[in-house]
Amino acid sequence: MATVLQISDTHFRAEPHTPVERDPDSALAESIAPVLSIAPDLVLLTGDLTDDGSVEALSRLRDVVARFSAPVLAVAGNHDTVDNVHAVFGAPTMAEVGAWRVLAVDTVIPGHEHGAVDVADLARRLDAVDDRPTVIALHHPPRSTSTHPWFRLIGADELLVELKRRPNVRAIASGHLHEAFRLHDGDLELCGAPSSYYAIEHHGDTYQLVSEGIVGTQVLTLGDDGSFSCDPVDRSLGC
Repeated sequence: MATVLQISDTHFRAEPHTPVERDPDSALAESIAPVLSIAPDLVLLTGDLTDDGSVEALSRLRDVVARFSAPVLAVAGNHDTVDNVHAVFGAPTMAEVGAWRVLAVDTVIPGHEHGAVDVADLARRLDAVDDRPTVIALHHPPRSTSTHPWFRLIGADELLVELKRRPNVRAIASGHLHEAFRLHDGDLELCGAPSSYYAIEHHGDTYQLVSEGIVGTQVLTLGDDGSFSCDPVDRSLGC
C-alpha cells in the first residue's frame, strides 16, 4: 500500500502571512497539523499554490512540505506562473508510488480561470509506459460539482473517453474548486481536494464562500491490489 498526501489551493503570496485577515500561511499550518503523523510516499500539490505566481511564495511552500520528507509532484493552477512552478518543483511528469503511477498534467491557460487539457499528448504519455494502476493529477477537474465557466476544463469529454479506453487509469485527483467531492464516471473515480485556505460551496452555475465547508488536505490510499480511496482531512481535526 502507498499513501499520497494531496495539498491544494494554498494561495501563498510573496510576502508571508498576507492578507492578514485571511492568512494562507497559518491556514496551511492548521491544515497539515492533523496529518503530520502520516509518512506519505508522495506529496501531491494540485495547483493554485500561489495567489501571485511568485517564486518567493513557491519557495516558502516547498520549505513547508519538505517536513514530510517525501518526493513532491506539483502541477500549476490558474493563479500560478507555470514556469515558476517548474523552476521550484520541476516540470510536471510522473511519480512511481508503490505499485502505482501518478501522472501530472498541466491544464493552465495563462490569463484564464478555466483550463484545457491536451488529450492527444496525455494519450501518448500513457501509451509510452506500462499499464500499472494510474492516478491522473491536474488542477482543473473534468467533472465536478460546478458548471460555472470558471471551473470548466476544455477537452474534458474527450479526456474521459480516452481514459475509459485505458482501464489501468483508476482515478483523477484535482483541485481548483476549494471543495472536496468524489464522483464516478464508470469505473473511473474523480476526487476533488479541499483547499488548505478556505472553502467554496458549488451549486451548478453558482458558488459561494462558506465557513462550514471542509478546509484541509486529502489522503489518497493506493492499494497493492489496485484499490483506491481518497479521504479529505478537515483541519478542525488538528485543533
